[in-house]
Amino acid sequence: MALLALTSPLAPVVAAVEGLRLQHPDLVRCLAPGLMTSGGDGWRPGTDRCALAVLLVAGWTRARRVPLPAEGETFLNQAGQLGIRRARVAVLCDDPVAGAPGVVVAATREDLFRIVLEHAVDAGPELRATMHQLTKA
Repeated sequence: MALLALTSPLAPVVAAVEGLRLQHPDLVRCLAPGLMTSGGDGWRPGTDRCALAVLLVAGWTRARRVPLPAEGETFLNQAGQLGIRRARVAVLCDDPVAGAPGVVVAATREDLFRIVLEHAVDAGPELRATMHQLTKA
């Protein structure tokens, strides 16, 4: 699965999450190592609000690529950690993957942040705490 993550527009988000895992393991314990999964054995369809908050904030603050997981594309392993089979990603217009299939392009940082806020509803109240922790990290 690591190769999939490295060739994906999500690669900088995965790298950001794994970097945070080294520095702040408790903060990202809700995400499966490597983030990407096929959703096969050992995984069940599902989502986790804490994990969505971490993905949004890590993507925004560390990579300027915002993961937009679709319904039916997120899974939980036996430890309750979130893995993603596939997700669109939102980026700024000068990002190298802008224009690639499945990529949402935002004209400005403010537009990209609006996309974060639109998807923050799914992250629930965990988003505020995660934003605070990750911006301090």
